[in-house]
Amino acid sequence: MGALRRLGIEPKVIGEYSEGSPISKVEADIARMKGLLQIFKEEKPEVLIAYPNPPAARVAFGVRLPYIAITDSPHSELPSRLSLPLASAVIFSNCIPHYEIRKFIYDPKTTLRSYGGVDEVTWLLRTKPDLRYIRDLGLTEWSYIVIRPHEHLATYYEGLRPKVNLSKIVEELSKNGITAVIIPRYKDHYLFAEKMREKGLRIKLIQGMYDGVSLTYYARSVVTGGSTLAREAALLRTPGIIYFPTKLYVNECVFKKGYPLFIASTTGEVLDLINKSPTKKKERHSDIIKKLKRDFEDIVPILLESIEALKN
Repeated sequence: MGALRRLGIEPKVIGEYSEGSPISKVEADIARMKGLLQIFKEEKPEVLIAYPNPPAARVAFGVRLPYIAITDSPHSELPSRLSLPLASAVIFSNCIPHYEIRKFIYDPKTTLRSYGGVDEVTWLLRTKPDLRYIRDLGLTEWSYIVIRPHEHLATYYEGLRPKVNLSKIVEELSKNGITAVIIPRYKDHYLFAEKMREKGLRIKLIQGMYDGVSLTYYARSVVTGGSTLAREAALLRTPGIIYFPTKLYVNECVFKKGYPLFIASTTGEVLDLINKSPTKKKERHSDIIKKLKRDFEDIVPILLESIEALKN
């Protein structure tokens, strides 16, 4: 939402994320479907463009609205199983083997389109880091670490137990005069940040919308239990450290192209990678963008072509 508002677009937010039981998650999906159906009645959209999103896909299918799915997460099985079979087209990075997507689709009705990039490049080509944003937060460039806790409530995290202790990482950073910038996902992440603050540790909690491009560009490194923020950082030549305990095709692709994206499985490995992070970025932002354009394809033209194809 924050990204849209920075572009001068006020989004309509339908529904909310449930942090509860499977039953409450289904109830939240039902409520979202009702809201989306009302939007369809009022706005008469021509196409749905979404990541694997079961309630949106179901509504689109029911009202005969073409659905273009964008995905970089075949490891997220439940949303993929519930939405990709209903898609008119699926667009995905060529880092991901076709069979990983094909197993979810209804073959006679769905077109697959791969492209030579990763999703994060889409917005990195169209935004610039803003040092004023960092200063307004009371931060100094290159002297903080961004931490994004893992999505332990996501279905694809079920049964996975990361061996990384974020409390120890924050304590170690604070001892070395480095601020930990926490970007929470869930309510318990706010409680975690508050406990760290009560201990007198160097903590900055980001609440509400935030400028991820600026935060990752000016950070010493980024630590996350997910992947998107770390890939974004690595593509901007900031070391991205992932402690998600499973290999992902897109991560391996970014690493093989020489970007500083790393996988850590223990607290010690995370701290070692942080200690090796440079204290100052050497490349100019304009040079970074030039390299991104050489190394990766932009998804936007592919998406526009897919929309036009649906009209014919």
